[in-house]
Amino acid sequence: MAAALPPGEIHDTFVKWASSQGILMNGVAPAKFVGRGMGIVAARDLKKGERLVLVPAKTLISIDSAAVRKHKFPSNLSIHARLAAFLVKEYEEKESGHRLWQECWPSEEDFKSIMPLNWGEKLQELLPGPAKDLLSAQKAKLAKDWRAAQPLLPSTTFSFFTYAWLIVNTRCFYWDYPNVPAARLPRKRQSLTADDCYAMCPFLDYFNHADQGCEPKYDSKGYTVTTNRDYKAGEEIYVSYGAHTNDFLLVEYGFILSPNAADTTTLDALLLPSLPASAISTLKEDGFYGTYTLSPAGACHRTQAALRLLHLPPRRYVAFVSGADDGAGDQALIDAQLRTLLEAYQRVVMQAAEEVEGLGIGGLEQKEMLVQRWRQIGAIVKGAGGGGGGGA
Repeated sequence: MAAALPPGEIHDTFVKWASSQGILMNGVAPAKFVGRGMGIVAARDLKKGERLVLVPAKTLISIDSAAVRKHKFPSNLSIHARLAAFLVKEYEEKESGHRLWQECWPSEEDFKSIMPLNWGEKLQELLPGPAKDLLSAQKAKLAKDWRAAQPLLPSTTFSFFTYAWLIVNTRCFYWDYPNVPAARLPRKRQSLTADDCYAMCPFLDYFNHADQGCEPKYDSKGYTVTTNRDYKAGEEIYVSYGAHTNDFLLVEYGFILSPNAADTTTLDALLLPSLPASAISTLKEDGFYGTYTLSPAGACHRTQAALRLLHLPPRRYVAFVSGADDGAGDQALIDAQLRTLLEAYQRVVMQAAEEVEGLGIGGLEQKEMLVQRWRQIGAIVKGAGGGGGGGA
């Protein structure tokens, strides 16, 4: 267990402010961890089922917050863009009511180091395929939001808007406005999507993520966190953001977990180029094109289908994807083809890790994280080599 250090004066001041806003904290406190930033620790021994935090709905920053609504951002801005624009204006406002909270957030320099969005082009190119796909989508979303928000922020640079945008991205929780009458929602309640449901949550954003942790819950009163087990004083308390791969966590939040029970990779970069046009057409028609997921347990059903189309008579593939045959009779052959694919993937992993380590650019922290990510993928590939057709 990493040693927890005092958080520092700005965090002590923020905690007092949070308490004055009605945020209830029971037996927990922020703490600093060497090399990992801030987190939450048990201030005393805690029992399973104790409520640790209550963050009232009135303290959240969402598009329904009065402080946000007063700016009357146009509807062509996404929720993400509106909150980022709001933060920009809050930073410009000397008397911002959120100043003490803002001072506790990561700095622009922090994000330049930990967020792949801010890495150099060469490091970005050496991200694993799934992470590169996520980063490409993230860049497109940011660019679209900047185009929409720029006319409203004439004195703001793209760099600072990106910083505010990443603050929103890394510090929001799911919030579908349970305290808001339907008439004030951005859409009818039943049509809300995840992209509509953002809220920044003071104090709750101190908690770090683990695949096993406390589950934040919300209702019309606000957000609560309750212990999922007993904790000893000084022990770090985590929450779970949900089941996410390390590629997702790296691109969206700037960290990776070890271990991570939800971690997977994909075989798309190796498998897709080997597919002839006829196979691509068939797989698309049958809904089996792309997203060939690999876990330590083995290859997913989609991968099994693609390999059968490549290496078996068409009727065997049809029987498998239709469910008429579970494919057990062909499994030895498919496993052999999969092992060949995984051997090629292991070579890709080794080459990528060596290339990252040999780079003369980028920070040490960035390169270490990227090498670690490739080694994690190598471990998944190695585990899957003995997993056969057992993947989900």
